[in-house]
Amino acid sequence: MIGLYYLFGAVGAAAVLLTGLLLKKKLPTKLNIAFKTFSLVLAAALFFRYMLGDENIADIIALRPGRGFNDSALIAIALVQVWFAYAAEMLAILASFFKIKTLPALVAYLALPIFAFNAVMFPNHVMAICGEAAFGAFDVRAALLGLETGLGLGYATLYTIVNFDKIRLYKTEWVWFALAAVGCIFAAFPSYSFRVAVEPAMFYPEDFNFYHRLLLYPAAIIPITLFVLLHNKSYETKRFAMMYYAWLGLLNFSFSHRFGDFFGPNWVTTLPLHLCHTAMYITPLCLTFKLKKVFYFTYFINVLGAFLALVMPDTGEQAIFDTGIWLFYMNHYHAFFMPLLVVGLGIFRRPRWKEFKYSMIGFSIYFVMMLIVNAWFTNYNASVDYFYLNGDFIVDKLGTWAENTRNFVWSFKIGELSFTFYPLYQFLFLVVYYGFAFGMWFIYELGYSVVIGWLDIAERNKKIRVDKLALEVQLAGRSIEEPMNMENVNKLVLNKFTKRYGTSDVYAVKDADLEVRGGEIFGFLGPNGAGKSTIIKSIVGIQTITDGSIEVCGYDVAKQSVQAKRQIGFVPDHYALYERLTAREYINYIADLYEVSKEDRDSRLSAMAERFELTSALDNPIRTYSHGMKQKVTIMAALIHNPKVWILDEPLTGLDPNSIFQVKECMREHAEAGNIVFFSSHIIDVVERICDRIAIIRKGQIQCVRDVHEMDAAGESLEKFYMSVINGAEVNPIAVEGASQDDQHKTKKAKRRNKRHGDAEAD
Repeated sequence: MIGLYYLFGAVGAAAVLLTGLLLKKKLPTKLNIAFKTFSLVLAAALFFRYMLGDENIADIIALRPGRGFNDSALIAIALVQVWFAYAAEMLAILASFFKIKTLPALVAYLALPIFAFNAVMFPNHVMAICGEAAFGAFDVRAALLGLETGLGLGYATLYTIVNFDKIRLYKTEWVWFALAAVGCIFAAFPSYSFRVAVEPAMFYPEDFNFYHRLLLYPAAIIPITLFVLLHNKSYETKRFAMMYYAWLGLLNFSFSHRFGDFFGPNWVTTLPLHLCHTAMYITPLCLTFKLKKVFYFTYFINVLGAFLALVMPDTGEQAIFDTGIWLFYMNHYHAFFMPLLVVGLGIFRRPRWKEFKYSMIGFSIYFVMMLIVNAWFTNYNASVDYFYLNGDFIVDKLGTWAENTRNFVWSFKIGELSFTFYPLYQFLFLVVYYGFAFGMWFIYELGYSVVIGWLDIAERNKKIRVDKLALEVQLAGRSIEEPMNMENVNKLVLNKFTKRYGTSDVYAVKDADLEVRGGEIFGFLGPNGAGKSTIIKSIVGIQTITDGSIEVCGYDVAKQSVQAKRQIGFVPDHYALYERLTAREYINYIADLYEVSKEDRDSRLSAMAERFELTSALDNPIRTYSHGMKQKVTIMAALIHNPKVWILDEPLTGLDPNSIFQVKECMREHAEAGNIVFFSSHIIDVVERICDRIAIIRKGQIQCVRDVHEMDAAGESLEKFYMSVINGAEVNPIAVEGASQDDQHKTKKAKRRNKRHGDAEAD
């Protein structure tokens, strides 16, 4: 008979190779359809062969000869054949439906050698699956096994030929290939492997003892490992990996749910209606057909059920290496972590209230169905207890009070069938499960936030290391504390600065060029949403730069972030203070961050407190301050380290006239000391009085830069000019030209002195 089985394999291999090579030559566009067809035929052969009976090798213990095997070595080889065959066949079944860089190498270097080895050792494989009876009389499963081997060998050979230019791997690609190969083999691990390979060990996992905990650890280790390896891979790679694991999980689960079990005398107890059992079917089907709505049922309901099953296992008196133990835990591992991993990897989005609500409705329907099924099927087998709604497994673990809930019984008959329900116990079960599901949802979200936070930190640290290395190269031996660009040590420079949020196609700011020199007050104007705050937040380091660069006193904001921030004092449009502190404590805290000496901070704080009339309130908690007083504290904190670049975003909001005058005086004095004052405001009159130059931004693009003194000398109104620009008038950027920067600086100082007297009268 073995020759006949070989014939099935030869026909399968020849059909694949001849069809594939013919299509490759004459109809290459149809080749992908052929590959998918061969994959589905292989899947069908595997399905029927597997479901028609048990593996002969599953009943062998510790490699002891028997079941047709006369040699322990052949048993070990047979175990490897069966195990690795499932890995190779699942690769062959899925490979045609995905375009992933590593797949051709996995088929060529993993699946093809496995199929070839199984073809050579085919009789041993037949013995492992069907037993010695298959050698004396025709066995359908042995014929299907021959077809599987031939189809697999033909498919892997043809796939390798067609994708020959893609199977070469370079350097680190071998590492990822090795990890993927190990993962593929690991996922196909048969639940009976320990029983076949080693002597029974009489250790019983129960009640959180060492052996129970040992079996719980993989429930955390496996998903974390998979997440770390896959989180930055493509969507296709993630989906392929999850489908591969999910379908092999279903294959392993079906070890105890074959056709013979469904149609045998105990069929009423073996139907896959337990809640965790439904997950084994739902997850692969949802991944394959992208059934998002159905998926969230298993996400909210099955995960919780599997978790409770893992911590309260119903495995009876089985030792740690028994097949039943590993079958139970491997199935519940999948039911527990697969839905969480699918969402964590972004294959399906994180659920919202709508998905939770519909999942609860679905669970309620399932719950009522199981109540009826339990009560009905008990007439045929008293041990029926789907989802533990009929028996006392749960209440036994909770104590007397729980057992008493089963004292409320409702029984009736329909014809010769008896129906028994436990209304109080079953209602409480439903309500508690609702509560647990909602609580687990919160825990899931917390877990995702923590993991995403860790990954973000890791990515940032990686970027910091790369940036530091690049910075050291650019500095060419100079200290990291020195400015990267020594020519701009007294300037604020934006060079083609661009900012885009997330994956949006709309740019918040596009190709912004700007240069602000020391000694000037620079006004930054534009309507709401024009990009002013985006530029300011990028200068001070609150948000990242998409493209281009920003330099603060010669320091690159992206590459020398700490050094750049030391040069900046920032007054935001919406302050955020530690209001339980006093103003003195808060400002001292800021001074500590900037390493300001006690002598300097005390001197500056005293002078600013007197100027802003806060001396008597310095030691009061900030929460007792008015809005205007809090704004003053923000300004004082920004100046405590005497920054070279003082950036103010709408700083005058909420201030009284005297305080506005004092802020303007601070701005003038700060600029006259050779520093930069970068001032954003909607109050055109104030900008016109105190600024030396202005820039106007509209729709994310800087429209022009103008010298305010030149405009004033020409009798040009800043307000009218601003309105014409934001309404879309064509303008040409104008800069101060013709004089040296020293001459310009002296001229501006003189104009400020003249304007100061006029402002004092106006204020």
